[in-house]
Amino acid sequence: MLLTSLLLAAAALASLASAQSVNEPEKGKLYLGAWLDTADSASGAGDGDRPTLAIKRMGYNLHAFQYAQNIPIDTYPFPIEQIEATGLDALVFLTVYPRPSPWNITDDQIANLTAICGKINKQGRRIVLRFGPEMNGPWNYYGQAPLKFIALWKRVFTALRRDAPATALVWAPSSGSGYPFGTPTAATLGQDEFNALDTNKDGAITAADDAYTPYYPGDDFVDWVGLSAYYYGPQYPWEDNVIPPAGTFEKLINVNGFYQNFAVAKNKPMLIAETAAAFHTNTPKGNGDGEFAVKQAFWRQYLTNATFLDQYERIKLISLFEFKKYEEKLSNGQDDLRDFRITNNSQILTAFMQDFAAVKSRYIESVPLSPSATLPSAIVPTTGTGSNKNAALGHSKAGVSFASLVALAGLLLQSVF
Repeated sequence: MLLTSLLLAAAALASLASAQSVNEPEKGKLYLGAWLDTADSASGAGDGDRPTLAIKRMGYNLHAFQYAQNIPIDTYPFPIEQIEATGLDALVFLTVYPRPSPWNITDDQIANLTAICGKINKQGRRIVLRFGPEMNGPWNYYGQAPLKFIALWKRVFTALRRDAPATALVWAPSSGSGYPFGTPTAATLGQDEFNALDTNKDGAITAADDAYTPYYPGDDFVDWVGLSAYYYGPQYPWEDNVIPPAGTFEKLINVNGFYQNFAVAKNKPMLIAETAAAFHTNTPKGNGDGEFAVKQAFWRQYLTNATFLDQYERIKLISLFEFKKYEEKLSNGQDDLRDFRITNNSQILTAFMQDFAAVKSRYIESVPLSPSATLPSAIVPTTGTGSNKNAALGHSKAGVSFASLVALAGLLLQSVF
């Protein structure tokens, strides 16, 4: 038994060392996950959606479940017990928003977050952590301040490498379509931030400037890259239920050359952090082409499209956005109730799973988690140790730092002895 455990530990280390990045699946494979609307109608109600319910209705073991968490941790950590209840080795896809005062976050507050990730890693579960998403948009507390953002990012990266070696850090801006989403000025951004964003040095921040690179922390500080990719309709204002034109999804991930410049050229695994075709349920323009037709036409462009998956092999995780929610305003002044879900309607779900069957072998289905690696029912943040200025930085050529390998070896050997 001891020899077997040691061999398993060695094999796990060898696999991690040979991977191109932390938690990246093997060549030609990817994960399918979901961000579910798990909100309950009342405190303790337990009537929201759950990973166990999604797996049951799909008849498929999704490999990632997404949750959101603020830093500083102002209430309680995300409900890891919902993933634990599946009994599967599914990834934790954790989206972390630095707010409401991102530039005042302390090392102790970062250490609280990374301690949580470390505890989860020690129990055998991997994490992909999308930190500060859509940082190139003005709608976030931390938006369009690339110098401050990168400085904060590097502190988080350093702490994760120290505390949570099986956690991959994901850099995921908003699609550059529509950038810079307004008319930012030096007066609103600060002169240094403005200068960093004025990539063509013409004295203005416009669509001619690079929508991504000023915010990129550098290859040694990024494990994965990602984008969100939604279809809202053919044109703004978004209220037409119209079948997406051919190539819509491909266009979304290639705005300003994102896929080629950040996934291919930098050899980073890419995830689609949130994706769906919106159906406008209360638009004054009516059902149009219909919910089923709109959604099926969209998923057939990428999720179940073998040709697409062959061409875009750096895409390693796709996360469905399973929400129905109010967003923006319709032309009649009402809030637009958009249904993004494909797993709640039996007709739509059946059609999706039929299409999915043709490419199912490309996706890695989650499997039962080892009984010796069960997770605790609650993860409680602990106070950090303060400064992390001397923590090791960077990756080996394989995409994993030596310090990370040593740390993971320790975690594995703890389970052996």
